[in-house]
Amino acid sequence: MITRELTILDAPSQAFTTTLASKRCDFVVNFSAWANRWSFDLDVDGVRVLSGRKIVLGVDLIAPFNLGIGSLVAASWGDDEAEPGRTELPSGRVRLFHIEVA
Repeated sequence: MITRELTILDAPSQAFTTTLASKRCDFVVNFSAWANRWSFDLDVDGVRVLSGRKIVLGVDLIAPFNLGIGSLVAASWGDDEAEPGRTELPSGRVRLFHIEVA
């Protein structure tokens, strides 16, 4: 099993590209102050596969969609059970992990 962190910056809107399971993955990550939540859009190999997917703790955020790129899980990090709010995700109190079974 290969696990790596996808780092979220301290910016309410950001985009990054990475390779997951040998596929190009383009993420757009946004924080909505109105909804008080983070969400992401995802393109895999140039095709939009998810839009507005809410980032929540402890579940595989992409499992229902059979994308063939492994799992994406948000987890609180440290002693307390932090929720993925505006500061928690960029500060590392909540982290976003990609998990791939080799």
